[in-house]
Amino acid sequence: MRKNVLRWSIVGAFLLILAGGGYWYYRTTVLYPSTEDAYVGAHSVAPAPEVPGRVVAVFVHNHEAVRRGALLFTLDPTPYRIAVAAAQAALARAQSLVGTEEARVRAAQSALTLARATQANAALQYRRAARLLKSGDVTRSRYDDARTALAVARARVALARANLRAALQQLVAPIPRNPLWREAQAALARARWRFAQTDVHAGCTGIVTGLALRAGDVLAAGESPFDIVCTRRWWVTANYKETDLERIRPGQPARVHVDMYPGVLFRGRVVSIAPAAGTAFSLLPPENATGNWVKVTQRVPVRVLLTGIPHGYRLRIGTSARVTVNTVVSSQHREASPRR
Repeated sequence: MRKNVLRWSIVGAFLLILAGGGYWYYRTTVLYPSTEDAYVGAHSVAPAPEVPGRVVAVFVHNHEAVRRGALLFTLDPTPYRIAVAAAQAALARAQSLVGTEEARVRAAQSALTLARATQANAALQYRRAARLLKSGDVTRSRYDDARTALAVARARVALARANLRAALQQLVAPIPRNPLWREAQAALARARWRFAQTDVHAGCTGIVTGLALRAGDVLAAGESPFDIVCTRRWWVTANYKETDLERIRPGQPARVHVDMYPGVLFRGRVVSIAPAAGTAFSLLPPENATGNWVKVTQRVPVRVLLTGIPHGYRLRIGTSARVTVNTVVSSQHREASPRR
């Protein structure tokens, strides 16, 4: 009897251990999928000048922390300062030229007004002389003089109109809309912008890395001499097995342990799941259309945004980590279903 009780006790204990192990396996592999194939990531910017030039001053050092907008280095501004002065002179010349053309138009308009007034007076004198000629109160020569004066006045009106049309054609448009003046103004704005680009500023708050820039170096436009690792936003790219993705959804909380800080817990949140396996866009993607094909479980990148970083722990891009996602918590941000 005691042997049977002992036997069944051992069997019960074994079954209990087996059930506990199965429950633990279920929780760790299904409800809380974890992976050690994970790496820390962050944005990085490569500051580069918009214009070419020779470096005259460098204000940062390698691995130095900088804030967004901080002055990093300066190019020689002399040629760009000269270009600004030349553009200012060109704008003044264009403004003077357009002003002269506007004055010519105003003068032509005044001449036309005067010619019209003279024509009106000549027409009045001619009509009066015509009436007096009929009554015999004026000589024929006076009448001929009035008729000639009227003809001359009409010719002067025609000439004034022609001069006004020529002045208007030469002017094209007044200063606010004149193409010559606007072109000179645009050239000045571009020269000023290029002059301002000789000072290169940080595009984000972060850490300078890969700095080998020295005063005297010559940089081309768009050439970046170093990088800045932005430290405001960190994430971990966890490469989960495709068999672990069934319950993972964006919005679920995650626990992250970075290898460089053992025992320190970083909290995060799943923000996205890659639409393809990591090998899909590799330089040499796998070709499985062969007779000796062996099925290999693929890994899919899952981005986990770090939402809780303990104070004083500085992260590094590319360092290893371990990620565990809590799939028990229902996510508020589900992946959008594909359109049909």
